[in-house]
Amino acid sequence: MKKKFAVLAALLACLFAFAACSSRVTVSLNRNWNINTTAAYDSAFYERLTYNVRYEEPESSTLSGLKYADVSGTYTITTEATDYYRKISDTEDIQANQAYRLTSVLDISGRLVNENGETVYAFGGDSGNPADSVVTTVYFRDTGDGLAPLESTASYYSHTPAQNGSVFIYKYETKITYNDDASSATVTITDKSSEVTELDESEAENTTVRIGVADTGESSLSSLTKNYSVFDNAQLIFAGRGLTFAADSSNTVTVVSAEGGSSNVTLSCTEVVDRTYSFNFDGNPVENATITTCVVNFTRSGAGSNTGPTHTVDYANRNATVTSNTYRNMPLRIETNLSYAMGAFIYSLADATHTAPAE
Repeated sequence: MKKKFAVLAALLACLFAFAACSSRVTVSLNRNWNINTTAAYDSAFYERLTYNVRYEEPESSTLSGLKYADVSGTYTITTEATDYYRKISDTEDIQANQAYRLTSVLDISGRLVNENGETVYAFGGDSGNPADSVVTTVYFRDTGDGLAPLESTASYYSHTPAQNGSVFIYKYETKITYNDDASSATVTITDKSSEVTELDESEAENTTVRIGVADTGESSLSSLTKNYSVFDNAQLIFAGRGLTFAADSSNTVTVVSAEGGSSNVTLSCTEVVDRTYSFNFDGNPVENATITTCVVNFTRSGAGSNTGPTHTVDYANRNATVTSNTYRNMPLRIETNLSYAMGAFIYSLADATHTAPAE
């Protein structure tokens, strides 16, 4: 059986459906990931954010009663200033002297269980099977060029529940390369199912757990900048930090993913509210600190009732009239509702550091 993407990959990659727009609208971006938001590009910028992952169980699941149990995991986002160069041909190349490289690593362990709580399949931890894993790397330009994406790669390993109660194991890789102004892109998906070894010969005929095969090939995307500012899905949450939100404000952008192509996404700030958070911040504990937070929903634009997974991010919010920005518009909490009413994954910031490790 082939399936275009895994549920876990979809919820991290922010996959959205296409919606058309009649005129181009671009967003205004600031370097809100700096303490001084008006400072020039910092070639020494470094940030590592580490999140603890937990699972919020639904009242009921529409996916043959399947849901997760005993979930634990970590999610790390590392962003650093860099330059970028890619040779296209003997006479053409793409380069950026002011750019960023963002690498994210998600590892999740747990069990898929049926409506009676019985284990259908366990992964990660002491199960003897690999954990679910998503690793992405994306390069993009600085704010002066609209954080335009340059290139992204991703690798996925997931145990994906299906509507018939089965579990499919997927392993595949993706790559997206953009042209100089990010108005077009080439997408490549490579199936790696032949490298899956966790099912032995005795399980080869298992009708509940099977090895899935991703749809592979190369495709082209065009007119990406026709309607809105464009971002790669792997940089989308970071790009949200560059926006200046107020309550009931929203921004629509174009998002590119290997699995979903080009899509329109609306980022809506539903409220600006004081909330309490605890995490380590540059080596110092922040205990039950009250932080002004902008609660931002990521949703499909113009998709009617077919809204798919909804992502909600709590961004530390600075006053638009103040340049000092202690908490750097960091995503303090990320919530992703899973498809088929399977519940939600909650990512809570545990540690933030802005000092690069010694080489």
